[in-house]
Amino acid sequence: MTQPDSDAPQTLSRLPAGVPGLDELLGGGLIKAGVYIVQGSPGAGKTILANQICFNQVARGGRVVYVTMLAESHARLFQHLQAMSFFDPAAVPQSIHYVSGFNALRDEGLAGVVKLLRTEMRESKANVLVLDGLVMAATAAASEQDLKLFISDIQAHAVLSGCTTLLLTSDAADRPVSAEQTMVDGILLMRERAYGPRRERNIEVVKFRGSATLRGNHAFRIGADGIVVYPRFESAHRESPGGAIELKPVSTGIPGLDDMIALRGVPEGSITAISGDAGSGKTVLALHFAACASVASPALFFSFYESPEFLMQIGREFGLDLAAREAEGSLTFAWHPLGENMLDELAYRLLDAVRQTGARRVVIDSLGGFLLAPAYGERGDLFLASLANELRRAGVTTLVTMEESDPRRESRLVSTPSLSALSDNVLNLRLQHGTFTRRFASIGKMRGTRYSQQTREVVLTAGGLRIGLDDPAVDHQG
Repeated sequence: MTQPDSDAPQTLSRLPAGVPGLDELLGGGLIKAGVYIVQGSPGAGKTILANQICFNQVARGGRVVYVTMLAESHARLFQHLQAMSFFDPAAVPQSIHYVSGFNALRDEGLAGVVKLLRTEMRESKANVLVLDGLVMAATAAASEQDLKLFISDIQAHAVLSGCTTLLLTSDAADRPVSAEQTMVDGILLMRERAYGPRRERNIEVVKFRGSATLRGNHAFRIGADGIVVYPRFESAHRESPGGAIELKPVSTGIPGLDDMIALRGVPEGSITAISGDAGSGKTVLALHFAACASVASPALFFSFYESPEFLMQIGREFGLDLAAREAEGSLTFAWHPLGENMLDELAYRLLDAVRQTGARRVVIDSLGGFLLAPAYGERGDLFLASLANELRRAGVTTLVTMEESDPRRESRLVSTPSLSALSDNVLNLRLQHGTFTRRFASIGKMRGTRYSQQTREVVLTAGGLRIGLDDPAVDHQG
């Protein structure tokens, strides 16, 4: 009989939290029989997170004991949970048993709480235990040593019974390290960050034994389905896309513009930034690109400012039948009106839409929708580089519109390093004001192919956007 190699690494058994995005932060889920502190101020989302994990376990056939340190009944808790899609009243009390530990703490102290937990875990055969109100137990502890013994007793029984345990405490996430934090297997901090008048929820894994985790703060949102975590994009997506951009032409939908590029179109899989003043024709150019969609090569138009109906109306003004492309399933509009958008949520929605639609052409109109998200100011270039890499990895050809900060100057809302991190190609559009407003286009950068360095006039007609060719001999340079 072959004996196991004592030197071989042992794989720790996992208990998936089932909360979107959280298992990715944890490297695959909680470690079975581990003891974890979930810490945050009141209202941070601890109770929702714990119950979401519990009902996800019940749905997988698990059994849960949920102990609160409250004197009142759990009716109010159930009223709040009923708004969440994960809540299944039929699971209570057969699969998830709620019990109050208040009387045990009042009558017998911490020893009485430990006795209650052991009894409930044994009788329910629970594989998950939640103690909601660790701060009450800490207050009842006569000394730091007593609190350590309390945590030690919980850990010992968790290991013996194979029960994964969550200890919820309503302390500020950034308070100094306490005795119980040094003993547990992991600590999850839940916070709200202020960005001027706006607030954004985030979660951080500051301790996790037995596994690598995604470090730092990660945004999450509480909605009808409970908590959804959005792992910080540049932390979760750090690999380079690999390979080279294909030197296969993808038409911009504007013959005169394609003629300015030796390849007769932008390189497949590349990212083209269309930079220009307001009114210079950026969105109209992007609509031409999207209108080239087909069932074999679908397009996604990811926008922030104009609604799909308005975009289709603009298209009709320039002879583009976008409604027909949408009806045949080759063009999808994904509109995210400006408001309380979160940076990482937008990025994941974009990539999800690319996967779901099978898009080969992608328009982001405009980059300003990402710039206005509160966290962008802290993360700009790193976020854009990661987003660009994921788009390249998906093999899509992307057009991104971005607006100049001031038509009279060369400065941009997006810095030169940011523009370089995002784009392979740059198309500049500008306005010239006089008796008549005139529009001009020039190519600032094009990787992998030669291009014309001339500036050409752009004309908006009922038949579409046209690029003027004063000289029939297109001068390809660069």
